[in-house]
Amino acid sequence: MDAQPEFEALRRESSSWWHTARRKLLREAVAQAIHGKRDARVLDFGCAAQLDFSKGDPIRVLNAYSSLPALAFRQTEGSENLVCTSPEDLGFVSNSFDAIVAGDILQSVPDDRMALRELRRVLKDGGLLCLTVPAYPFLWGEDDEARGHQRRYTATELRRKLNNCGFEISRVSYLVATGFLPSIVERTCKDLLRKSAAPRPTSEGDSRLANAAMVMLLDCERHLIRYINLPFGTRVVCWAHKPALVAERVTVPAWDRQWSRPPLPQGMSMSQPDLPETSSAS
Repeated sequence: MDAQPEFEALRRESSSWWHTARRKLLREAVAQAIHGKRDARVLDFGCAAQLDFSKGDPIRVLNAYSSLPALAFRQTEGSENLVCTSPEDLGFVSNSFDAIVAGDILQSVPDDRMALRELRRVLKDGGLLCLTVPAYPFLWGEDDEARGHQRRYTATELRRKLNNCGFEISRVSYLVATGFLPSIVERTCKDLLRKSAAPRPTSEGDSRLANAAMVMLLDCERHLIRYINLPFGTRVVCWAHKPALVAERVTVPAWDRQWSRPPLPQGMSMSQPDLPETSSAS
């Protein structure tokens, strides 16, 4: 089987406007999560962030994915530390990573709750999870079916699933708000004119210009969501933490304190007070 056409499709996809914007977003999340940490470990599930640290840098990145062709393509692009593993059964020990980024992975997993529990298991206490997913079930289309998607999400649904799997939500926001209305129009036209509408040929120059324009618009959105959550968009982005273990101070009732005392010497009763030693009178 010739893998060249598949690699060319992956190469075009990796340079598209959404993959470029998502890569910048996930890299920012990782930089904030490991700021000031030494010997940090980062899991890039889906190889979406394409993190590249120098060999002398103490930060270690593992690039994991369940797709062998995608991993082979990342290897040809120079990525290292590639691991093939399922999101529902990660092949890593618990509490392994300081930060995890997952770009557009959760919607393709049959059991997304199990995948979230696995991500929480391998994340260190207080570690960051940043993920992106496609938004709104009513935007479901042929592209979702072609990519093997199982579902689309709303911000409320994603927040609820993360909470149920033991995460503390930091922020949830929509993204690609500038493409929301065009996506609705495109979805409506495809539903109404499915048999008669023919795709308009697009030149390579127009495609590059549109791609560059969308990258600039999403750069603006990426800076904007640092201050506010966008109310709509074609993607949902979430930042969540694994709760850190906190030692709680327990107050023991007065009536129960006597049972926590050390054992009494033989021959003494609990009601007998401890008498001070006295010297015998001469």
